[in-house]
Amino acid sequence: MSLSQYRVKSDGTFIIFSTLTITPAEGDIYSCTVYHKSIQGQPITKTWEVDTAVPSVGPAVVCGMGLFLGLLGVAAGTFFLIKGNNCN
Repeated sequence: MSLSQYRVKSDGTFIIFSTLTITPAEGDIYSCTVYHKSIQGQPITKTWEVDTAVPSVGPAVVCGMGLFLGLLGVAAGTFFLIKGNNCN
């Protein structure tokens, strides 16, 4: 964890940044709570959940079809090359 230097704003308040380096995993939930005497009432809490995107099968299908068509072309080319040589 690291803290930045605080910066005074024109209205007399200040800003400081706190950084925590983590490696998020699926299902993790993180929260940050700020306590300060200037906050009236309850402390402020912000919560984040780790979102994981479901991988798309589209690129894999396109790549597989390209590979299949390429191999089919090589096989057809080899067939016609051998057949053409047998005709001579």
